[in-house]
Amino acid sequence: MIPLEYKPCHRTHYHVATLEKGGKVLARSRNRIGTRSSGCGYSDQTIHAERAVVKALGDTSQLRGCVLIVVRINKQNEIMCSKPCSDCEKFLQKCMKCYGLRKVVYS
Repeated sequence: MIPLEYKPCHRTHYHVATLEKGGKVLARSRNRIGTRSSGCGYSDQTIHAERAVVKALGDTSQLRGCVLIVVRINKQNEIMCSKPCSDCEKFLQKCMKCYGLRKVVYS
């Protein structure tokens, strides 16, 4: 199972995003409530797992050749469909085109 404790951002599910390269995990993050102080937006908005994991990686040049895996998990720890929102889709297309992200896999 994924080694992040269950803290649902939407009360019913959460998303976990993992960046892997060469069989190694480079970064892992999940959706969470943002705060102004940590640069994630206003306190009533969420930062999506896709953006959070790239932010956790820190250096976008490290995206070259990486695979991003996004999984949605419900309260019963069941894997659900994790279709991206349009903003995340655009963000990930830019990561692929400009920074060399190889592939994105959603559950």
